[in-house]
Order: sequence, then C-alpha cells, then structure tokens
Amino acid sequence: MMTEQMKKSGTSDEIKPEYEFWLAGLPIPAGKKYSLRMHMKTAEAVYYIEETEISEIRFLTDWERNTIRKAQRTKDLAEAYEESREKGIRFVPWFSREYPACLLQIPDFPYALYVKGRLPDGNARRAAIVGARKCTPYGEKYAIEFGRKLAESGVEVISGLARGVDGMGQRGALMGKGRTFAVLGSGVDICYPREHMGLYVDILDQGGGILSEYPPGTPPLPRNFPPRKPDHKRSVRCSAGDGGKGKERISDNGRSCA
Repeated sequence: MMTEQMKKSGTSDEIKPEYEFWLAGLPIPAGKKYSLRMHMKTAEAVYYIEETEISEIRFLTDWERNTIRKAQRTKDLAEAYEESREKGIRFVPWFSREYPACLLQIPDFPYALYVKGRLPDGNARRAAIVGARKCTPYGEKYAIEFGRKLAESGVEVISGLARGVDGMGQRGALMGKGRTFAVLGSGVDICYPREHMGLYVDILDQGGGILSEYPPGTPPLPRNFPPRKPDHKRSVRCSAGDGGKGKERISDNGRSCA
C-alpha cells in the first residue's frame, strides 16, 4: 500500500518526464520499476546506471538487468515522449497528483497510466460493468440498461471496451448521457476490438477517457490478459474508490465480475 510519504518521495523539481516515460515503458514488473526508481531516486539516474551498480541490485533478475542494459541504448527519449503527447496521450506516473489515489492502495498498482481524454473523477461514484464477451442477448440487454441507469444517476461507468457485456455497458452509459472510461489491455492508441472504434470515439467525445497501464503502441497480446489479471479485474481496480474493498457487481449468467 502506498503512503502519502512514499508518494512525496517520488516527486522532485528535477524530474525529467522523458526519462520517467522511458522507465515506465520497460517490460519489467511495475513493482520492480518502482523499487528501482526509489533506489536510484530518479528515472534519469536509472537510465545512466553503471554496469557495476546494476549488478549489485539484488532484487533484479539477470533477465531484468539485461533488459535495462538494452533499453539504455535508446537515444531518442525526448522524441518518444513528445510523439506520445502529440497523439493526445497524457503520461501519469504513480507520483503524479493526477494518479488515482485508490490505485495506490492495491499491492500491484500500475507504475504509470497512459490516458486519452479524462481520468475518472475521484469524487464521483463509480461502477464497473464487466462480463462475458460471448454473452447472451439477455446479458447484452441488461448491460445496456445497467449502464444507462447508472449514468442517469450520475455514476461513472468503467469497463474494458471488450465485446459483449463490457461494450454494451459502456454504450448504455453513453445513452444515459454519462461518462464512461475504458481500461485497455493494449496501448491507448490502439482500439481493440477494431469494431468498437465508434464506441472508442464516442467515449472521448462525451467527456470520458481511454486508460491503460501499457505504453502507447502496445498491441493487445495474450500475455496482457493473463488468467489471474484479466481486463475486467483491471477495470474493477480502477473503479474501486475505496482501495478495492467495495465494488459494484454486475454479472452475466452467474459470472461474478468483481
């Protein structure tokens, strides 16, 4: 669990966002990136870490050390960061004031979020509508109905933009003139599934947001949806305003979605 003191320790007047963007994009576990940054004080220091020093960091595996060494060869850090900004993507690391406070209460909080549009309102009521991709007509009907009713009641709806219950719930929220937020298992610049491009655009047009813990350009690979951390679980994490203790539950044919 992240404390306020720990969060403050991540901030500095000397932070250079291009280095933070680089560190966030490393394909190593978020917890390791967090520990590495806390150990080195800044992402810039991680980028310039010497061979002898990285070899002495015991919490890194040999593969992770080699991954960092290869990433240190990247020279166009500022260009990559600016390219992302030009696409309308906001980079929100864990120590940013924008970062959702509720996420910091879970053990495996994402190191950073990439955002198109808005983040959920920290003071608003939120609910996740998630369920089967191959849902029944009954499931589709009531996902839309739940989404619409929740939105009409001022509740922000969060889901995964997936086929079936997820997409229908978000479409219902838009029908209810509310805001909805999609948490993706790909980069926010990649709409998956492609047939939901209209929904993707409508979410942004209606004041919602597209969120991901994966860097821009990341394809929706199977490893981004492992059994113990599927997309609907990620959606629920982001919707839990009390650190994950209380969640709205909506299911299709008995499948619990929280």
